[in-house]
Amino acid sequence: MADTAFPKLLQDRAEMEAAKRRITLQKIKEYVPDSMFSYQDVAATHNRLTQTLFSSSVLPATPGPGPENVRMSADAFSAAGFILDWAPIDFGLHKAMIGKAKAEFQLSAASYQLTKLDVSVRAALSYLDALIMSEQVAVAEANVQRFSDFSTVVHAQVNAGLQAGADASLADAQLANARNDLIRAKLNDELARAALGYAIGRGGEVVEIEPGGIIEVTEPDDSQNTAVNFSEHPLSLQSKALISTRLASKKVLDKQYYPKFRWLGGFNLRGTTFLTNRGDVPAPDVSGFFPTVPNWNAGLVVDFPFLDIIRIKAEKRVVFKQIEAAQHNFDLAVQSLKRDDVQARASLRAAVALAKNMPVQVEAASLAARQAEARYQAGLATVAQVAEANQILADSRVKEAVANVGVWKSLLSVANVHGDLQPFLAAAENATRRRKR
Repeated sequence: MADTAFPKLLQDRAEMEAAKRRITLQKIKEYVPDSMFSYQDVAATHNRLTQTLFSSSVLPATPGPGPENVRMSADAFSAAGFILDWAPIDFGLHKAMIGKAKAEFQLSAASYQLTKLDVSVRAALSYLDALIMSEQVAVAEANVQRFSDFSTVVHAQVNAGLQAGADASLADAQLANARNDLIRAKLNDELARAALGYAIGRGGEVVEIEPGGIIEVTEPDDSQNTAVNFSEHPLSLQSKALISTRLASKKVLDKQYYPKFRWLGGFNLRGTTFLTNRGDVPAPDVSGFFPTVPNWNAGLVVDFPFLDIIRIKAEKRVVFKQIEAAQHNFDLAVQSLKRDDVQARASLRAAVALAKNMPVQVEAASLAARQAEARYQAGLATVAQVAEANQILADSRVKEAVANVGVWKSLLSVANVHGDLQPFLAAAENATRRRKR
């Protein structure tokens, strides 16, 4: 459910799909010619003088000769046309830009896989926490029942004059305390199940859980005891993908210091109501709004911003350090995974040993509680001693549940470090089958 409904995972999945589509977008940007269709209708004066200026949007171009005398009456001018601007030859820059888009997609895909692992582990951990809280509720309910039964015995003893009246009050106090523990256990259980609902993408819902065979099976199959290639962990793959994006940026810079060949071609129509002394404007009354004089153009433009070498070299020095930092980040990821693997395996061994020893503690505590109640009925023990024995029994049972689930938490940690939850899920499934036999 977490894999299909958790919003953060769905967000990363959508971003990964966007990065994938960005590759096609980059190909379109690189290989499809620039194009423009334009139509203009302008009223302006046409006084001219010979001069040289740099191009500016403030000073529009006024081609053609001007009138013989300066005049401020307006003429109408019109123009329409299109142009194509295509640069297929760029000495590998197109391919480098597309390669950078592909590298960014790989980084996005690696980030998605890491998020998927994190979301799955968090959901499994929330489930195990909820399972512990559920077991604590069961223990608290059993504790309330024991104190309730014991309170009945104490009241009978007091009513028969065999025990002091204070014992009845003390037994009632212990029963009330056990009920308070049950209230707190139920609260923690509800909070844990609400947290589980959030972890599986159902925030606001208090979900029900099925323990399967996790509580009973304290020695699950550990199928992840073989050597692991930590460089293939999603965290390492993300670091690798980051290195690839840095290398792709360097390749783009390598291909930038080349001339850019641009093929241009177009067709246009011009019109004006301004008449030269040659009278060469057809239909002068309407051509200010509907251009009538045709022209076509085709050409080759070579652009070479030769001073860009200064910027490119400066950017390369930055990218070289970014590549170095990304490589160190990859080394750090691998080392942290190796450290976590050692710690997770040590925790798993300790958790299994602790779970094996807990039944001994629970059995001893159960025997002590029964003996304390028997001694009280024989007048050899106090209510406080019985209460203490029952509390130790309740604590032991809680610790047993925590220890049993702790084995699975440790196994989950190992699976997380190895980057693969399937062995953990298979062990849980096997445990459930073993319980049903």
